[in-house]
Amino acid sequence: MTDPVIIPVIPKTELAIITGSANWGLAFPEDIAMPGVRVLARDLSFDTPYGVSDNWKLLEFDASITQDRQSKRALCMYSHGNPRDRIDHSCHQRAFWVLMESGVRHVLSCSTLGAVNKAIQPGDMVINADIIELTQTPYSLLPGRQRFDCSGKQIVCPNCAAVLADTARSLWPSSCRVHGIEQGLVAAHAYGPRLTSPAEALAFRSMGADVINHSIAPEATLSREIGACFVPCAFVTAGFNDYMDRSRGTLLQDGVLPSLSMLASRIALETAIRLPSDSSCGCQELKSPQPEERYIRF
Repeated sequence: MTDPVIIPVIPKTELAIITGSANWGLAFPEDIAMPGVRVLARDLSFDTPYGVSDNWKLLEFDASITQDRQSKRALCMYSHGNPRDRIDHSCHQRAFWVLMESGVRHVLSCSTLGAVNKAIQPGDMVINADIIELTQTPYSLLPGRQRFDCSGKQIVCPNCAAVLADTARSLWPSSCRVHGIEQGLVAAHAYGPRLTSPAEALAFRSMGADVINHSIAPEATLSREIGACFVPCAFVTAGFNDYMDRSRGTLLQDGVLPSLSMLASRIALETAIRLPSDSSCGCQELKSPQPEERYIRF
């Protein structure tokens, strides 16, 4: 393996796409072959205060396909496989430092889910309204313990969620459903790679979770810390009974992921193109500076 080439200047852009298990088996966005979307650069690495962040792509959306007829760029990273040679959940801290320096204001994150609500079925798309992550994300970017507060009241951007739901409902299979943010569904976070045990799935359900996700908490929390809107593009690959059946060695249902990953990837790109550039949602105000006496007087 060759050493990464570290790029000294982080490209300026307002949009980030974080790919994951929803895009498994694909080169994103190359395999989607969407007209007007191209890769300007790939295999980019950036130095951060927490180490090097690898495997970035710089994308461009042509003016002919955007809402305002202006070209736009996006930084893109495959979250679940970064770094490639070891398990290191602090990759999120490094990645979002890059996004903070880039000036990113919108983060769209792709993933898959397991459902612990019996009404949610494999193949459904879920845009959750809230999260459960009881330890709080350990990889914070905030400068000091008491300089800022970050509200969790609006952890998912309602404006971005509306755009995603509208896009998904026009493309998602009619045999499945798109659960929008208005349904108030809750995603519990549990770091992988070990998938959730039946007892853990029941515990999350008893706390009010509807689905379980393995990457959403650091992505949502760090989006709040850098003052960016966050929206998850995620679909269900395992249902309640899949968690509870101890006779099966696997959790994921056969066929759901390969049949929907290409479509979910297309929806992510179409949503990215349509995301609003304004900040009327109020997400940017959810990071609040605190009075100096809270951190300079002891």
